[in-house]
Amino acid sequence: MDETENIEDLDKKYIEDGPSAEFAYLLKQENHEPAQKSVVVGQKVSGTIQKIDSTSVFIDFGSRSEAVIDLQELRDASGEHSLKEGDTLQAYVASLEGEIRLTKSLKSTSRDAIQDAFESGMPIDGRVTGFNKGGLVVNLVGMRAFCPLSQIEMGFCAEPESYASKTLSFKILELKNGGRNIVVSHRALLEADAAVAAKALRENLSKGDELKGQVRRVERFGAFVDIGGLEGLVHVSEISHARVNDPSTVLKPGDEVTVKIIGLKDLGTEKERISLSLKALEVDPWTTITKSANEGQVITGKVVALQPFGAFVEVIPGIEGLVHISQITAEKRINSPSE
Repeated sequence: MDETENIEDLDKKYIEDGPSAEFAYLLKQENHEPAQKSVVVGQKVSGTIQKIDSTSVFIDFGSRSEAVIDLQELRDASGEHSLKEGDTLQAYVASLEGEIRLTKSLKSTSRDAIQDAFESGMPIDGRVTGFNKGGLVVNLVGMRAFCPLSQIEMGFCAEPESYASKTLSFKILELKNGGRNIVVSHRALLEADAAVAAKALRENLSKGDELKGQVRRVERFGAFVDIGGLEGLVHVSEISHARVNDPSTVLKPGDEVTVKIIGLKDLGTEKERISLSLKALEVDPWTTITKSANEGQVITGKVVALQPFGAFVEVIPGIEGLVHISQITAEKRINSPSE
């Protein structure tokens, strides 16, 4: 059979040649079908939500049949969810018996689940039952595990006691001495989810976009803002039209802000740079200066910087004027504005 024959040609050939061409016809159809994914328990998969009913979410991830996950697993603390058809969802294969069942984490009451979770890398739920100076004490299916302070959150965990009695998902990092030494991480799961979100975000970022974000840390040169899995820098010069000498006087970690992307460079590489601005979303003071100041008008301003040649005075927030050294005083000659 000519390899260039298409399905339509084979349809005609089957009609003309009868059953003798049937096998070739079916074989050609099979070769035109997309490859199907095979999965194993514990494997992490990603797919598109096809349907959501009152109890389940059905996901197409390229297998011969859709996978199913319990909707209850995807609800937040208030019992709500924001999922919709067409969304991408990641989960782990929990069972292949009868249908492909997915889960966000293991919830089995069997201690065998701990070994399964360790070998597969699948998350397992645990309840925080105590603390010590190094981290959290976690109950995993009746067995004691330890989550180091550095493995609780993606950043520094200032209030580990806030996790008291909470049930979280953990990744088992170490399983030794027959289960007597178990080390787990919640951070590893947060980072994995953040990496997925960051990849999707990179594909849709454009200069000029306005995004919601949260301040992660503040440095003398600016503030780093999380815009949904990626961090960008708001340079001190882009915080406000008004002069800002110390970013920490304006922003602090945890602040919710709206930023504008003003620069993108080398996305997805070690040299990735995302430049953000708060100032770009403010009203440009130069568009309003004529409403509050006119030539010849006597005004009050704040001295914000001194130079050998004069003093810079803030006329209105975001606009500074220069008082030349020769215009500071008429009473005597001065050598420095600081006099």
